[in-house]
Amino acid sequence: MKQLKTAFRSLTQRICRELEGQAIPKRPVWTVVNPPGVAPYVALDVERPALSDLRFTLSIGLLKMPEYGVVAEAVENDPELREGIIVDAGGFLRKPERTNLTRALVMNFLWRYLGEGVRLDWDETRFAETFKELREELRRKSVVLHTTLPLSNLKMDINALDFSDEIKLLPASIEELEQWINRDRSLPPLGAGPPEWNNLYVDKPAVLHARQLVVGRPPSTDPGAVLSQLPRVNADHAITALRLVMNAPISVIFQEHDSEGLMAFVGGGTSWGWSPPPLGPLATLNQEKATQVIHIWQRLQTSPNIDHLRLPLRRWESSLLRPNIEDKLIDAWISLEALLLRGLEGELTYRAAVRLAEFLGASGVDRKAIYDAAKISYTWRSVVVHAVSTKSKRVKDLTKRLPLQEAVQLTTEYLRSALLKLLDLPIQFDPGRLESDLLGRD
Repeated sequence: MKQLKTAFRSLTQRICRELEGQAIPKRPVWTVVNPPGVAPYVALDVERPALSDLRFTLSIGLLKMPEYGVVAEAVENDPELREGIIVDAGGFLRKPERTNLTRALVMNFLWRYLGEGVRLDWDETRFAETFKELREELRRKSVVLHTTLPLSNLKMDINALDFSDEIKLLPASIEELEQWINRDRSLPPLGAGPPEWNNLYVDKPAVLHARQLVVGRPPSTDPGAVLSQLPRVNADHAITALRLVMNAPISVIFQEHDSEGLMAFVGGGTSWGWSPPPLGPLATLNQEKATQVIHIWQRLQTSPNIDHLRLPLRRWESSLLRPNIEDKLIDAWISLEALLLRGLEGELTYRAAVRLAEFLGASGVDRKAIYDAAKISYTWRSVVVHAVSTKSKRVKDLTKRLPLQEAVQLTTEYLRSALLKLLDLPIQFDPGRLESDLLGRD
């Protein structure tokens, strides 16, 4: 390590000499201004230092410096580093290779020493502290993987919501909003590409952050093992809890992946779906709702009925996200049938309506209203599935009794209430007992 430290000092001093007195170029950047008492808005900052350009220039220039060659040779000769110096996106430890991997390690060190481009002078104490960090991280052989998931249709009215030590919900930071508004167009998009960020969608939109410690391990020659061992983030329960409490079509707009640490490979990645969710009206998450979200998130992991709820929850979420009301109704009834009937055959309209009324109704009047609405809704389901003409007498009669739009709204509300109630049940749910419970009531 002594030889390596000497080589790093020489290179760092060379970099500082070249940067001394150098003016950092500026690049106009769209940013978000949030003055007190005024709604946030997008404005152009023409005085923004182009620090990413500085880092790129440094990285390219390294290969031409003899001091870098000395560092690369010292890395290759150090017995502690032969096992690996970079942890890649798959969590695999990579050995020194001076064109890319060693250069990534060196740039991570230089960028941390330079304070990400704002402290360009030579300082022996700062160098010693940075090299100590490098030595410790090389011995730990780990990085922190960050996954960022901006969510559609949800605004934060609180500072943070912690699901766990690894998953947190935060309002989008100014830096994140800048990155999404100022899209990098240097590469052609794959498929539809990431969505255009709505410039009006800058008032504390909710963003899920997942954090994982990834310890580097030797690369595997088994492709199946590689795929099974890739670091993964499962935010499904958090998003389901948010949807259930907020009753809003909250979705992941896209995912960003980045790693933190001196052994992290340079750069991150973004993934997105073929049809990004629309940025519609915002539901607002306040402290009261946040408490409910955490409760539901916990029940999604501990409820004795979770196995019974998997299909109904999936279909309810599908119904929530669909733009077409007929599709919403079909998904809602698939969910209700799985919830209440469990493959029961025979006359289903009556059974489903009675069981739903008994499960949700707080009084005889409530149960009768739920029963009547559910029967009409189930008839609408049959009309939709069998493509009955909208001009038929049957459809006209149904519309007079309960229009399709209202039937869909009531059905999805009943379904959501049933899911929430079932999640809170302390015992296993048996839908077959609902009719006997109704008949046995005094």
